[in-house]
Amino acid sequence: MNAKTMLFGVIIALVTAVCAAALTVAGMHYFRADATTGENAISGFFTSSDSHKVEFVEIKNVVITLKGTSENERYLLLEVNLATSDPKKTKSVEDMTPAIRGATVSLLSEMDYQAVREMSVGTLRDKLKAAYIEKFASLKIPVPFDDVIISKMVFQ
Repeated sequence: MNAKTMLFGVIIALVTAVCAAALTVAGMHYFRADATTGENAISGFFTSSDSHKVEFVEIKNVVITLKGTSENERYLLLEVNLATSDPKKTKSVEDMTPAIRGATVSLLSEMDYQAVREMSVGTLRDKLKAAYIEKFASLKIPVPFDDVIISKMVFQ
């Protein structure tokens, strides 16, 4: 092996090392996750293209006085979450919280304690959703949420 062959081998090794380093750096930048979205260049291959983010607006501590059969007053503490898939709709739900609270109180304050107590969570959810839809229709505003979720029910 002469000096020329040895020098040629070293040059090829250096060029290969520089190319490998350049490709590694370029690949790291290309595949690195974006700090704002958390996605990278190949995440689209492994996730569904029609996935969407669900956002919740929590309406806490709605206290309703229920009709009782005795002189004792009965109360219901209710917490509701409204699910939406659009940030603009989330803002609309937040803006309409007083109307939603009012519809909740209007619906439940007319009901008997025992009737509400015996009602399933699913049935109560359906009644609340119908009341909210009716309230938004009376205000001539499109319903900004997709679903109603009852997160807490406390009877006293």
